[in-house]
Amino acid sequence: MAVDVLSLNDLLKDETTKREEIETLLFSFVSKRHDTSEEAHDVEFFLHTKAIQFEIMSLSRTYLAMTQYRQTYILGGYFSISPKPLVIPKKNFSKLSKQLQKSLMGFGHKTSQENYQIPGYLIGQVGKNFSPDAIACKNVSGALLMDLAMKKVLEAHALMGGRIVYLECEDSPKLKEFYVSQGFREIEGFTSTNGLQIMLKRLQ
Repeated sequence: MAVDVLSLNDLLKDETTKREEIETLLFSFVSKRHDTSEEAHDVEFFLHTKAIQFEIMSLSRTYLAMTQYRQTYILGGYFSISPKPLVIPKKNFSKLSKQLQKSLMGFGHKTSQENYQIPGYLIGQVGKNFSPDAIACKNVSGALLMDLAMKKVLEAHALMGGRIVYLECEDSPKLKEFYVSQGFREIEGFTSTNGLQIMLKRLQ
C-alpha cells in the first residue's frame, strides 16, 4: 500500500481546503504514551499546537505521511525539517574528545564568537501515529518516516547546500540505536539546550 507525502504548507495555501479540516487531520495524530504517564509526547504537542504556526512563520516545514485503511485516508505519521545550522558553544566544543573535534572541523567553522557552527538541516520532529486506525494499518514505520525525511533533506541540499542533517533525541539506548541504524552518529559529551542528545549525519 502506497504512502503519500503531503506538505502542510501546501494544504494551508490550498483555498479548497478548510482550516478546520486541516486541524482535524492533525488532531488525529496520537503519540505513544509512556508506561507511567498518559501525558502526550512532544511530537503530538508540536503537531497539535505549533505546526501550523511554524508553517506560517516559515520556521519549519512539516510533511504528513498519508495512507489508506478501509477506504479511509489516514495520517500514518509526520516529520518536520528546518534549515538550521548546528552551533556548539566554545566551552562545549573544547570539552569534546580531540578525535571528535578533528572530525567536526571538517564540516564547519568557528564564528566570530569562537563558537563552532556547521551549516545543515534539523529534523525537528519525527512521529509515528499510534491512533487505533494507524496501528491497524501497519503501513508507516519509523524507518519509513526517516527515509521520507531524508529524501526531503537531500532535495533541499541539492538546492541550497549544507554539510549535515541532525536531530535531538532522548538519552535512550533503544532510540539512539535506531538512529545509528539510519546512519546517524552521536556527538558524545554534548547535549542541546533542552538537555537532549545530538545525532548527526553527513550530507554528500
